[in-house]
Amino acid sequence: MSDQVNKEEQDYTKGREIQPILGRADHRLDPKRRFTIPSDWYERMGKPAQVYVMPSLSRARCLDVFCPAEFDRKMEVFRNKALSDTENSRFTSRIGELISCVTVDTQNRIRVKDSFLSFAQLREDVVLIGAGYHFEVWSLENRPRIDGKETDVLELLAAEAEAYGF
Repeated sequence: MSDQVNKEEQDYTKGREIQPILGRADHRLDPKRRFTIPSDWYERMGKPAQVYVMPSLSRARCLDVFCPAEFDRKMEVFRNKALSDTENSRFTSRIGELISCVTVDTQNRIRVKDSFLSFAQLREDVVLIGAGYHFEVWSLENRPRIDGKETDVLELLAAEAEAYGF
């Protein structure tokens, strides 16, 4: 990323907090296998020039997309660790190998690498799900289903919310 773009991004996000991303957006990969970040989500992410994409660490067959500010916040705990800390070095090397920094074009589209598309089984229809301070990208077939047909979904969600104090 050029110094000018980086400075503009820092100026834009200075004093602004990244806001939660919630909801669902259905998209279709275009012929170049790109998808569009919804405008309101892109705004809530601070309009980054680039985003970080990685296979989900939840072990689900989806991708996680982070704005740089949020990913930097998550990585902050590793910044002050000693370089000789073996566990820290292993983790940061693994995540460094797994993550991809992707440019967001002027129409909020991103193109993730083919290996990520394959991992998440993304073919044509994709589902974006806001997950707090990042969003997930799912195939239509693998997405979590909350469509009113599952009788226990709300009960499960209510129990989880109670456990988290939500």
